Amino acid sequence: MTAVETDGIIAAVSETLRRTVTLVRPLAGGQHATTLVVADSTTEYVVRVFPPLDDAVVHEPQILDWVAALGDRVPRLIATGEFGDCPFIVTSLVAGGPPSSDLPLQSIAGQMAAVLAQIHQLDSVGLRTLSWETPRGDSTIEVLGSKAWKQLDLADHVLTHYDFWCGNAMWKGDTLTGVVDWSGARSAPRGLDVSWCRLDLVLLGSVDAADHFLAEYERESGHSLPDIHAWDLVAAARSASRVESWAPNYRGIGYSDLTESTLRARMDDWTSLLCVS
Repeated sequence: MTAVETDGIIAAVSETLRRTVTLVRPLAGGQHATTLVVADSTTEYVVRVFPPLDDAVVHEPQILDWVAALGDRVPRLIATGEFGDCPFIVTSLVAGGPPSSDLPLQSIAGQMAAVLAQIHQLDSVGLRTLSWETPRGDSTIEVLGSKAWKQLDLADHVLTHYDFWCGNAMWKGDTLTGVVDWSGARSAPRGLDVSWCRLDLVLLGSVDAADHFLAEYERESGHSLPDIHAWDLVAAARSASRVESWAPNYRGIGYSDLTESTLRARMDDWTSLLCVS
């Protein structure tokens, strides 16, 4: 984003809030939206600017009301507005930042599992529902993922975050302080979030951490996931062909070692493991 565009966003946010805000810093980590931290004379806020016609600003305010029971661990809605054709949302700033690349993956896994169990306890009645489609493609993992999808029981829904990975968790030191980016949240089976986070932990470098996450989630939530292998196949099938494109996301949260080639190698190892299990 150019300096002129950033200045335009700051001006649009100031007009929406009816007070002057200034840029504190940009935030990296995702590709869906341009994210900035801004501040008025007393308070910092997060501004996320989405592409034209993106519906995130329509859905996220409803979700933030839904998850308000999680307290300071989730953002509060401040305002919505537009910069040209691009909608934006202004929220409170959740304390913390990305997890340190030095933080043990077992610790990340355990704390992510605990907060996900709490998220899945929230009411999901009335939310948008699952929109995943049957995985497509001719690779082995895509064929197996398509078969697995057709065998899953999709009836038992909870409130799912829908993009539950370490880059959407906030940390202070070794403690998870919050979960952000709720624009995709909807009513869906719990296996969707669980398998997505397991895949993230595998890409970070540890199948053992992914298994620890599953065990801790089942313990914290009181729900077992006997179909987790099928969900893992689906998650891998949906992302195997594009995993290299996630390198900027990981680089943006400080995992510069997760290059395109590293992500590809770890994904290939994971899909090989899934295909013989």
